[in-house]
Amino acid sequence: MNVLFINPQVPVYLRMPSLPLGLISIASYLQANGHKVKIYERSSKKTDLETEIKTFCPDIIGISTLSYLSCLDAKKLTKKIRTLTKAPVVWGGPAPSSLPEMILREGKPDFVMLGEGELTWQELVDKLERNEDVYGTEGLAFLKDGEYVCNPIRPVGDLMTFPDLDWSLVEPERYFSTFFNCTRMLYLHASKGCPAACIFCSNNQFHQSCNRCRDPEQVMRDIEYYVEKCGVNGIYFSDELFCPRRDLRTRLCEMLIEKNYDLVWGCQMRLGVLNEDDVKLMAKAGCRWILFGIESGSPERIKAIKKNIDLRKAKPTIDWCENAGITVQASFIVGFPDETPEEMLETINLAKSLNASLVDVNILFPSPNSEIYEMWKRDYPHYRIPTTIKEWARKVDQNVSDSMPWNFSKIPKLDLKVVHHYFQWKDFIGKSSVQHDTYGIVKKMARDTFNRIFRHGFVGFFFGTYVSVKQFTTVFFYSHFFPKIKKKYGLD
Repeated sequence: MNVLFINPQVPVYLRMPSLPLGLISIASYLQANGHKVKIYERSSKKTDLETEIKTFCPDIIGISTLSYLSCLDAKKLTKKIRTLTKAPVVWGGPAPSSLPEMILREGKPDFVMLGEGELTWQELVDKLERNEDVYGTEGLAFLKDGEYVCNPIRPVGDLMTFPDLDWSLVEPERYFSTFFNCTRMLYLHASKGCPAACIFCSNNQFHQSCNRCRDPEQVMRDIEYYVEKCGVNGIYFSDELFCPRRDLRTRLCEMLIEKNYDLVWGCQMRLGVLNEDDVKLMAKAGCRWILFGIESGSPERIKAIKKNIDLRKAKPTIDWCENAGITVQASFIVGFPDETPEEMLETINLAKSLNASLVDVNILFPSPNSEIYEMWKRDYPHYRIPTTIKEWARKVDQNVSDSMPWNFSKIPKLDLKVVHHYFQWKDFIGKSSVQHDTYGIVKKMARDTFNRIFRHGFVGFFFGTYVSVKQFTTVFFYSHFFPKIKKKYGLD
């Protein structure tokens, strides 16, 4: 079967294009199982859709939508595809998996694929090839005679059995971005999923609260390709939780040390996974940044949101990292249902007490398919839930904290905004907030601006500059013009 995958376009002034790792993984899996695949890289290289379809003659088309912004382009593409071919169209990725019925009715694909796609795609394509009924396939949602049908989600696959990623399917160099200490950074995954079941996260639906690691030798082959063929000098492991199996993580670090590439990398981790020796080994292997999602400074709130971490481990873990030369980004959330000003003060005090280079305090937004989202629908009917792709794109993907039409907590809305933007400002002006890269955040913003000019034209630069100036003005306003609120929470 000929399978065409499409990576939709997102406005570059809102989000820089990112390497479509999910599509590459699915395409590599199908290709290893005898099918012919092609990836149409619409997000980084504009070519004509009609030409792609006429030359490749796909039997089925898949569109990967990581965000609701990309769903807007996927909707236009689907409409165009209907005029060019009778091949069925399948949407997949986190966005359609979270709201499949809305996507089916508005975007009008034939199917929405729920959760991870490799195994479901394989069964679907094999059935189509044999002219068998596909409607009983696990992991598919669809409309039948106007009625919404959602099959059971398929158990996640064992990544150790998956084939190597086929990098000939894409041009990784088109997706370079800047990050701390590097100018040619690409994303990669060494594992998928997270074992936690936090009530604000959709991981327990998409990845079924299950973490699986890839073979370290396989990951190392990807890194070798990145460095030797693409000239990469930075990698961000996009795992929800970077390789929590200590034996596999240690093996990967040892191989990186042995290769001794001029390469830095970073990842996302969870408190309680690393000890001091782990941190030292990761730093020796080139790790230069780690994000820890701590979420709250209140032990009671940590239990309520099912985070299940020991806050007493926060300071020593972050100290180990910073002392080893690893920039730590500590992330918190405020505005949980019924959260009080006193609870938020606990979070602020913990954030201030840590030795983290960067601290983010984000305002809660209920992610679809999370437990808190179900609470929103049940307990807060006076707050209208978005009903269209465009509304979800605006609220989820476009810095909704500035307008914030909801507040589930007992904390005044203005207080939430001031605290959120205060920490943004502190990160921005921090001269040494990024280790070994003075004013690293400012430099990254400047590099992104020039990337928009030289790689995406002056239209992208113009709108990108407008968005950046608006965001900077908003951050400055809330962080400087409410001294009483800042004093209330002990913020200088």
